[in-house]
Amino acid sequence: MKAGALRESMIEAAADRWLSASDLVAVARSTGVLSDHRRARELTLEAIKELVSEGSLVPGAFGTSRYMPWSLTGTDAARKVESEWNTSAMSRTWFRAKANLTSSELGSLPQRTPRHSARETIEAPSSVTGSEATEPWVRLTKSTRLQATIPPDSAPPTWKGSWLRRRLCLKRAAAVVAIASVSGWLGWAVIAGIKHTLASHTKTDGTVTAQTDTSARRDSSCQLDVDYTINGHQLHSVAKVNAKCNTLPGPGFRTTIDVDTADPHDIWIDGANDANHPDPMTMGIFLLILPTAIALVLRNELGDHGGIRKLLASGAQWRQVEVTVTRKTAGRNGVTIRLEAKDPAGNRRSFYIFYRFVSPIGPASKGDKVSLTLIADGKRLALIQRPDNGRICVARISRSSWPRG
Repeated sequence: MKAGALRESMIEAAADRWLSASDLVAVARSTGVLSDHRRARELTLEAIKELVSEGSLVPGAFGTSRYMPWSLTGTDAARKVESEWNTSAMSRTWFRAKANLTSSELGSLPQRTPRHSARETIEAPSSVTGSEATEPWVRLTKSTRLQATIPPDSAPPTWKGSWLRRRLCLKRAAAVVAIASVSGWLGWAVIAGIKHTLASHTKTDGTVTAQTDTSARRDSSCQLDVDYTINGHQLHSVAKVNAKCNTLPGPGFRTTIDVDTADPHDIWIDGANDANHPDPMTMGIFLLILPTAIALVLRNELGDHGGIRKLLASGAQWRQVEVTVTRKTAGRNGVTIRLEAKDPAGNRRSFYIFYRFVSPIGPASKGDKVSLTLIADGKRLALIQRPDNGRICVARISRSSWPRG
């Protein structure tokens, strides 16, 4: 294909829609003359640079809610295209013929061609050459691409007002409430412990009237009912101690107690391991560690909402992959499924899906073949439509093993 004819084909293709770099490479290969993918990319880059430099093709940045043309024009824009050609930034760059660009389209999301997603990289692995590079595929992780087909309805689910968004919002809110509740309780315990430590108190003698063993499985604790006199008033209260009851005074025995000056009913056994009041040092350590630990455990619930929102905003569409279940392992944190599928070069690749409660691939067992419908953009977070009931599930995908022939 001559350079002039290639430029004309690109302008014609970009006349009625925004095109990604991978779309323009596909235009260069559509005639069948350029069968070599690397050569097609080289000629595409040269053609784009010339068209952008002369102002016939307008590049822009694709964001989560707006599309704006680059502020650079002419040769400056052409240099930027060249510098970003083999980077992830180019997967967020779109092109439109200037003659057909209207002011109403600025700031709006570009219309997609059904064949390519906005997040597809234009750089094919070295193992994919010739006609293999033009087949539909889906990127699961940075190093994992699989053969795929385009389902009849490839449009991604809507985000605004959807049940998926509400479900992820509820999960995130529940995780935030759990962390906030634990943090609040521990914060209160620290403050209560400090107030107790700094509070003034008096010592007096009291008589133990009852003794109750409140020990748990591994913790020894005992509750003592005590009668005592403060300022001529006979009082009765309860003191809790972290100790075995047989090491403490029994009913009828006298014991020394500490009484809070501000609240005479607040007592604790002098010299014993007090269980009535929290230790501010211990609670402070828990306050530093526990909320962070819970956040790590619930990191999926906290991050899924933002991750899926970005995934759908990227323009990625449904793809269908034929997989085989090779292993299913249940652990303390959840279940890991090992799957195998073919990459664009025809090699078998393994990848893993992790879930906690509901299987995203349905009730599949080892050896089953499953037609997996999913949306992924290489960030390891994917949407999978269950083949048995059509429910959309969030799944995490880990990188594949080395390809096997």
